[in-house]
Amino acid sequence: MHEVAHIGVVVKDIDKSVNFYTTVLDCQREESYQDDRIRLEFIKSGQQTIELIQYKQDPAGSRGFGFVDHIAFLVQDIDREIARLQQFNVPLLFDQPKLTGNKRIMFFTGPDGERLEFVQKV
Repeated sequence: MHEVAHIGVVVKDIDKSVNFYTTVLDCQREESYQDDRIRLEFIKSGQQTIELIQYKQDPAGSRGFGFVDHIAFLVQDIDREIARLQQFNVPLLFDQPKLTGNKRIMFFTGPDGERLEFVQKV
């Protein structure tokens, strides 16, 4: 089995997305890359890396298939994290966390409408 290297998410405004992931989700900037067609920001969340991608000429890229459904973040206290999201006026997709097996989950959206999830093991 191969280890996941990173998850790539196409965004409209990479600066806005970097601010969201680092400020709201407490991720850390890891590295950047830029050329005449693309700008990449690698954001670290625990042991995982999220690659934020902004295309300069074709903003959405030309892909219709293979999009990422959501990115899930493990949290210790989901209620505290939800309160933090609410402080930043982040849209929540449920009124309250849902219990799925031995996990409490909450879905919310990032600045480009990407679906994100908090997961707390109980």
